[in-house]
Amino acid sequence: MTSRERIRAVLNRQIPDRVPNGLGGCETAGLHVLAYIKLQNILGLPLYPPRVDTFMCNAVFEEDALQAIESDILLLASPLMCKSDLRGSGIDAQWKKLTLWETKLRIPRADEFRELNDGGVEWTTYANRVCPTGSFFFDEPIMPDYVYDEVLPNPDDYNPPHDISDTELRHFEDLAKQAYNETEYSICFGETLTDLQYLPGGFVSGLILMNQERELIKEFVNKSVDAALAQLVLLEQAVGKYVDILSIAHDFSDNRGVIFGEPLWREIYKPCYKRLFGQWGKLTNMKSNLHCCGSVYGVLDDLVDSGVDIINPVQISAKNMLPKKLKEEYGNKIIFWGGAYDARCNSPDDDYEIVYKRVSENIRVFGERGGYIMAGVHNLPPETPDVHLAAMLDAWRDNRYIYHDQ
Repeated sequence: MTSRERIRAVLNRQIPDRVPNGLGGCETAGLHVLAYIKLQNILGLPLYPPRVDTFMCNAVFEEDALQAIESDILLLASPLMCKSDLRGSGIDAQWKKLTLWETKLRIPRADEFRELNDGGVEWTTYANRVCPTGSFFFDEPIMPDYVYDEVLPNPDDYNPPHDISDTELRHFEDLAKQAYNETEYSICFGETLTDLQYLPGGFVSGLILMNQERELIKEFVNKSVDAALAQLVLLEQAVGKYVDILSIAHDFSDNRGVIFGEPLWREIYKPCYKRLFGQWGKLTNMKSNLHCCGSVYGVLDDLVDSGVDIINPVQISAKNMLPKKLKEEYGNKIIFWGGAYDARCNSPDDDYEIVYKRVSENIRVFGERGGYIMAGVHNLPPETPDVHLAAMLDAWRDNRYIYHDQ
């Protein structure tokens, strides 16, 4: 099977020839740029400066890395890649070098950074995010939550974009067509749609309103669904014939479960999810990849019922997210993407053999009877030991043909 055939088999609930490798295939299945440099070393690749993709500072997986790890999925059009050519001279023309964390990296030419007096770094062209001294991530500026007294937020003031510019659509189409015709990868399109994460007044105020003004919050969420569906129609027209997977994110869980409780999630969000993903399946053949960190176990039945195709990153360190439990209960209902290596489950002192054994077991459990795309849990952090990366890749290579034993 080619990579494209392999992923399509999984998406169609068929058994592929081997467990697919989805490392680097979406914005939340990769590596921090500093961990990516470790990967380059492990694989013996040229140490050219990696490209920074998204505020999480994960790396763009270049073609030599994808080939070396035998990855099956190519990520297109994630936030900082939207203006980049897939390959060739266009990459050099649209990216520039930057030294950060005493390391040479590449960022989009339009982006600017400035050093702060306390030693931190501000990403001035990306929502003024700041990387504090000693940190490896850029934090969103802390905005005071608005406390509502008598005047409640008006849904009429919330107008998420329903369109995508024709210039962007044509560029997306060119990128997808090039990737489809010149490679055998399955294509995953990045988080482009309006998602359901907006809360009026900020996170804390939004949670308060969920309890006190539920019908009001439903109006806001439904407007997000309207926008997402309108954009989905446009993306389907532009790239639907080339793309297999389209990602969308909504982090509503933490390590314990749904942050604001499962009953409230079902009341406010499930009808909107059913409308979004129910229409999604009618409007396009691109499968939905929902990213949600933490424990999603308590609403997995609801996500399946809503029509979600793939769940990522499968945070196995969270409550009720043990691989065997997930696979036994949902292995024939939803596709798992991730879950092989969770940094929270592995101490930096764990040696190669410990990590290799743990990852091998996770792959064999998740991979049984298909429905699985291998990757780590989210973007592996910069402090991930080299031996852990090597053990993860070796465990996948040695266990990828489990279907020959079934």
